[in-house]
Amino acid sequence: MVRASLLICFLLVVDLVYGQTVKVPSKVDSVALMNRQTSDSLYGRKPFQLRGDVNLNKSNWRFKAGDSAQWASPAYMDRHWTAAGLPGDAIRRNKALWEREKGWFRLLVKSNKPIKYESLALVVSQFGRSDIYLDGRLLTRLIPSRIDSGGSQRILKFIPLPIADTNLHMLAVRYAFRKDPVFFAELGEPAIKFSIMRTDEVATDHLLSEEFGTSVDFLSVGIFGTLSLLHFLFFRANRTQRINRTLFWAMLAFAVSFLCDYLSDITPNLTLDSLVELTGKISFRVSNALFLWGVYQYLNKRAGWFFYSLVGLLTLDLVYRAIIGPVPEYTDGIPFILVFIDYVRLSWIGRKRKEADARLPWKSLKLAIFCILGVLGVAIVGAIASQIDSLGITFDLVLAPIFLLFFVSLFSIPVGLSLSLVQEYTRTFRSLEHKLQEVEHLSAQTVAQEQEKQQILGRQNETLEQLVSERTTALDQSLTELRTTQDQLIQREKLASLGELTAGVAHEIQNPLNFVNNFSDVSVELLAELDEEHERPLGERDAELEKEILNDIKQNITKISHHGQRAASIVRGMLQHSRASTGQRESTDLNTLTDEYMRLAYHGIRAKEKTFEVSLVTHFALNLPAVAVIPQDMGRVLMNLFINAFHAVQERTQCAVSELGTYQPTVTVTTERVGNKVQIRIRDNGMGIPDEVRGKVFQPFFTTKPTGKGTGLGLSLSYDIITKGHGGHLHFVSESGEFTEFIVELPC
Repeated sequence: MVRASLLICFLLVVDLVYGQTVKVPSKVDSVALMNRQTSDSLYGRKPFQLRGDVNLNKSNWRFKAGDSAQWASPAYMDRHWTAAGLPGDAIRRNKALWEREKGWFRLLVKSNKPIKYESLALVVSQFGRSDIYLDGRLLTRLIPSRIDSGGSQRILKFIPLPIADTNLHMLAVRYAFRKDPVFFAELGEPAIKFSIMRTDEVATDHLLSEEFGTSVDFLSVGIFGTLSLLHFLFFRANRTQRINRTLFWAMLAFAVSFLCDYLSDITPNLTLDSLVELTGKISFRVSNALFLWGVYQYLNKRAGWFFYSLVGLLTLDLVYRAIIGPVPEYTDGIPFILVFIDYVRLSWIGRKRKEADARLPWKSLKLAIFCILGVLGVAIVGAIASQIDSLGITFDLVLAPIFLLFFVSLFSIPVGLSLSLVQEYTRTFRSLEHKLQEVEHLSAQTVAQEQEKQQILGRQNETLEQLVSERTTALDQSLTELRTTQDQLIQREKLASLGELTAGVAHEIQNPLNFVNNFSDVSVELLAELDEEHERPLGERDAELEKEILNDIKQNITKISHHGQRAASIVRGMLQHSRASTGQRESTDLNTLTDEYMRLAYHGIRAKEKTFEVSLVTHFALNLPAVAVIPQDMGRVLMNLFINAFHAVQERTQCAVSELGTYQPTVTVTTERVGNKVQIRIRDNGMGIPDEVRGKVFQPFFTTKPTGKGTGLGLSLSYDIITKGHGGHLHFVSESGEFTEFIVELPC
């Protein structure tokens, strides 16, 4: 709005400069001189000089509020009327007119030379209704008929002006309007705008003038609206750049202010006009504040007290205009001058930086200044050239470059900052495009290298396959030999354990055989005694004795059978332990199996060490379920665990000299059901397992026994039998110098 007003004012100045260059006759007839002197003495002012194209809004008008038919007569003396009220001024500024809602305007006009070959037209643009008089005669009556016939509708008329001589003429205007409620004290709506044009050019000139004003507004709305949309899309694409959000609102506010500048010329009443003007004033101040803030963000500079003072001053200026009215003339425009000064300051700061983008505000400022100087230069040159008839140049020819330069100066500052961001996006896009090309090039190289690697890998795979085939043959042969060796080692382990078992069995089987022999001998003696008693005569026989002898023989035979079965069971267990496993699982009572192999292992070590003594403690669960196991394999596991436990307590007995009398070798066996598993715990109070070897206990060929007393395969084979053969778990808990407990877990 303010920029459009500055543009119009500048064109008026140029027009006045051009108008003052029109040549006037060097000789003035005596009648014109007399008329001028008469006007000075009667009316107290000089008449307005008519010519072909002139604006009457800044002429020597006289105004008086109220209404009287006499005020239309040229004989009425208006020397006492006020000279402050002009028709083109805002209605609110003319306080007398605003209060009375009607008044008269009078203007004294004349021409310096007769107008013979052209006629003049009075162009009237008003808000309200009026009667126009020329020399006391009613020239026309302007009353709006559309929308609002009450007098608050805009109207535009072309009225022929019958003035062809050089005499004085009085132009009187009777004006009235309806005072609608307003929301903006500084209402800028003018009452009437007058201008005089040649009749044959009035339509074209006025149309061009209106189109120019409308074009300025819509061009500004289009430019700033487009920039606003551009910054909005940039912000949507990258929300980290908040300057785009700031400039989006700034450019949108600029567009709204120019749109309100256009709408203020077509609003039908003062109420809407005040709302439009208030919106435009707010938008223009908001746009200036946001644009200046955007410059701070662009230069990465923090807004300080001066910026916030400017915002407060803009707000105070708007509130004063909205509530009180126009600000004093000496303070008008000060906030915008300070905004421009701060922009110049920021531009200078950016100029001193080394970054190219930081200098853009200074470049935009220089472009605006050069364009304004260009406008002045072209206007002066055009005015001078139009006075030289031989050149045939009119001032209208230079208006196009003047308009162009002015528009460039008008939009260079805000548009320059927006275009800088567009340029930044362009550079970013080009950089990404360049990097994409590099990535594509590197990808092509990578693909080529990958293909070459695949070819090399293919050749290497062929070589490796050949080597693998050769190595596989060698490994198969080695595996066969290894299996043979393992079978031999296992058989050796079996033979070693079998030797210990044989010694134990020999000792264990001696007891039932002794019982068998003893009871057999006793039975033979009882039979001999029974025969003697039977050979006696019937009368001498002792029936009670015979019966007693038969009972003793029966008991002896029973005991012989029991001890025979015991010996057979020992032999059968030895045979089962010595032969290869069948691999068939059988439902087995683990309590019986554990007790049997505990005693076999004990008698086996007793056969070697006659002085070996140990306390065997058993805690067999009464409700222990039968478990499907391979008895021969489980026997080997139990045999290994018991022999290791006996060796551990024997070693501590031999080493713990200081504990003699207090140390009691003990091996404790516990069976129990835990959930869906059966546990066999074999605990000894021997020397324990040192920490440094606990991780090697189940490794093949690892043993802590002296050389020649162990193969190192017992625990390894036991671990494989429990975990792989029966799906169970074998682990141990030990404390060095205190105890070791092996735990066998088998699924029920």
